[in-house]
Amino acid sequence: MKILVIIPTDELGGAEQYLKMLIEYYLEKKAFVSVIFMKKQKSSGWDDLQVHENLNIHYCDSNSLLGGVGKLIIKILGFRKTKFDFVFTSHVLTNGIMGLLARFRFLKKRNLVSRESTSIFTRFSGIKLTGYKLLYYLGYPAIDLLICQTQFMKEQLVKAKPNLAQKIKVIPNPINHKLIKEQETKILDASEKEHLGDYIVSAGRLIKEKGFDILIHAHHSIIKSLELKDLKLIILGEGSERGRLEKLITDYNLGGKVVLRGFVENVYPYFKNAKACVVSSRIEGFPNVLLQMMSQNINVISTKCAGGIDKIEGIYLSEINNINSLELAIIEAIDQNKSNNRDVFDTFLEKRSVDATVTRIERELEK
Repeated sequence: MKILVIIPTDELGGAEQYLKMLIEYYLEKKAFVSVIFMKKQKSSGWDDLQVHENLNIHYCDSNSLLGGVGKLIIKILGFRKTKFDFVFTSHVLTNGIMGLLARFRFLKKRNLVSRESTSIFTRFSGIKLTGYKLLYYLGYPAIDLLICQTQFMKEQLVKAKPNLAQKIKVIPNPINHKLIKEQETKILDASEKEHLGDYIVSAGRLIKEKGFDILIHAHHSIIKSLELKDLKLIILGEGSERGRLEKLITDYNLGGKVVLRGFVENVYPYFKNAKACVVSSRIEGFPNVLLQMMSQNINVISTKCAGGIDKIEGIYLSEINNINSLELAIIEAIDQNKSNNRDVFDTFLEKRSVDATVTRIERELEK
């Protein structure tokens, strides 16, 4: 079996983690897997896969996605004698480009499986949305299976592009149980654990959509309480909003109370030792980090940033873009500390295995 996976960047965001889980699955099944990144190498997050002899990783050696498009096409042309059983993508840019290449028969494939990483038609506007619409028009008709993470995403996409309705299926994000079992056994360094003290934690790229500014505002209000005055906020991740968030921390005099920890390879010990874990996003396709948090902690707070979150039992909910709502949800989670959430969360997560996801994908394609 031959698999091709196209990824914009090797930095491990939610979409990249999703594709990495599929790659690991097929590598273990002894399939031959080729991965193409559209930009230069930045992350070491894929090094653990290099032990597999049936894996080939290619970089387009570009500083930008736009520059990577031409180099990606050249690399695809280099595969013109190869017919892939499955081609996987998970970003509107790669979805559209690979669909377009398939339409012109530059890409030989049996199945092109693409995943929507966010609700494009509610998240973007203006020139950027126009560009995405062009990709939907030109490339998406060649996609064999288009995956939406939630029913809300599907409804928004069908409303905008009704011609795609028949190939859109809702398949929830999986979670890598094997990786979690490996990573959760590791512990925080004793000195770091002592330095952190009591803390709440959030994680993700430092971009506006993640709502970390709202979280910092909420934390500023929370620590005014005498009982929670020593509570810290740890944010794991890196991104373009760092400067803005650092200024907000300075303006609120929160130095030492809010820590931008940067990229962390293993987030699970931070989640496990926190008083609570928080997803503060303004909008998401579905936040994979929420599932990771649920695997480690019983006190998990999330904004209603994606469809279906309000249906997950045990989650403390907050309205999006609402400092007061997020503050109250965090305080409630810390105060109530529901121990029965462990069983509830474990039952929920057990249904989201990678094996089950791949089986569902293959079954939908057979239909």
